[in-house]
Amino acid sequence: MDFKTVIQSSDAISINKLTFATVSRETLDNPTYWHKFLIVNVYGLKRDKVLKILFEHVKPLDLIPLHYTEEGKGAFFFARICGPVIEKLCNEKLSVRNPFDKNKPFKLKIVLKYTTVSKVKVDLSRNVMKVLQKRFNKSETLCLNNFSEDPDLTEYFLLSQPKLLAFVLNVARNLKPKALKLCHNEIKTLDALRIMPAESVVSVDLRHNLIRDLAELKHFENFRIVELWLEGNPLCELYDEYSYVQHVIQHCPKIEKLDGFLLRQNGVPSFRRNFLCNISAYDVIDQFLEGYFTTYDSKNLTKLESLYHKEALFSMTAEFFNKPTSQLKTYNSYARNLLHLPSGSSTNLCMGRNEILTLFNRLPQLEHDPYSFTVDAKCAIIVVTGVFREVPAVEKLLGFNRYFVLECCEDTYLITNEQLHVFSALVSQQVTAFKRSNVLQEAQNPTQQNQMINTFVIITNLTKEWAKMFLEECHYNLKHAVLLFVDLYKSDKIPSQGFKNPK
Repeated sequence: MDFKTVIQSSDAISINKLTFATVSRETLDNPTYWHKFLIVNVYGLKRDKVLKILFEHVKPLDLIPLHYTEEGKGAFFFARICGPVIEKLCNEKLSVRNPFDKNKPFKLKIVLKYTTVSKVKVDLSRNVMKVLQKRFNKSETLCLNNFSEDPDLTEYFLLSQPKLLAFVLNVARNLKPKALKLCHNEIKTLDALRIMPAESVVSVDLRHNLIRDLAELKHFENFRIVELWLEGNPLCELYDEYSYVQHVIQHCPKIEKLDGFLLRQNGVPSFRRNFLCNISAYDVIDQFLEGYFTTYDSKNLTKLESLYHKEALFSMTAEFFNKPTSQLKTYNSYARNLLHLPSGSSTNLCMGRNEILTLFNRLPQLEHDPYSFTVDAKCAIIVVTGVFREVPAVEKLLGFNRYFVLECCEDTYLITNEQLHVFSALVSQQVTAFKRSNVLQEAQNPTQQNQMINTFVIITNLTKEWAKMFLEECHYNLKHAVLLFVDLYKSDKIPSQGFKNPK
């Protein structure tokens, strides 16, 4: 027997605000009974809109409505184990605000103990599994985006309801997906995701939901998440970039990609960027940033020359905030602060790649912190903001803004105009500078040293013994070891037996 043919039981109870007080708690909470909910007038609205309004009205209480049926101007559905919902509705005179017309609220009638589960047995899992199998592809990705809108669902499964999300994921467990997509489901809490097998799921896409707190990621702590998408959630407006990434790493320590951005690869940190206007620019920006700043810090002017247009322009400004300017003496010597120059003067304006590289050769050797970078890319203009320190005087921490104008020349981009502004690092920059990269750059104990040796082997193709020699020479500073390796490799001073696969 199903809901279409069931007849109201003889001990059914119609309730209202006055009679609710006489109903026992045992009746409300007894899981063996189906209760019938009647909506007197739905004003032409379809099932999904009516039930969504009802869900919003009773939240955070759980309600799983089944067999929604339109009848005349109204509709009805069945539910069980929903005593708190019934109590809330009765306390509000069985009236629910209609957001489409405040003068036409929904009026409800409730019939308790309409029938029993022995007479009407419901198997939702069969229908849900059919839909899940349709949404599960060969790459072992389970796509639950806009799940409630799937035309093959017989019931309304709005995944913003924790109990419904838990039910669907429990059915999905047997599929053992590697990637889980849950976009556009108005999800607010991730507690239900703990149902999924932690050993299989490595990628989760939660874009465009209603998650407000990164603390929700605590439910992933037993997972091995390497890729996570959170873009389009309210939490994105509540965290700065540094705390955002750090909170995610805290809960997902193996993560490599966040919101499509590469945080690390094979354990090695990646250059980061944000505020990109066009996703098609990602690869170009990544290649440019990594190539430029790695080369700049290594003082390899020959390679840097290839990145500049022969008629490129470069200028620099320098300013300290509330501090003596003596620490910027080197930079002020070449600065082009317009307020201190004669009108129309070209003083300290470098014209042509040769003049630019000559200036760079006169400036101190630097070490930039790629984790401090923020990037704004508009057309062929790249604006980078971050921090750097001079080498070896690393205690001097400076902030910078660097503006690059790029021109496409054949298959590459050349810098045609550049402006550098150096300033005292802000307090917020000083607090976080170089702390993230030091996790891998300075090993503190034997375990970290062994991890760094393995990482250096991957980067350089050296044998483990030679990798250890390089790192010991540089006191287990990964950055310095890489720079030393590059210098010796270019001068052909590393014997072939130092490599795992000698050419």
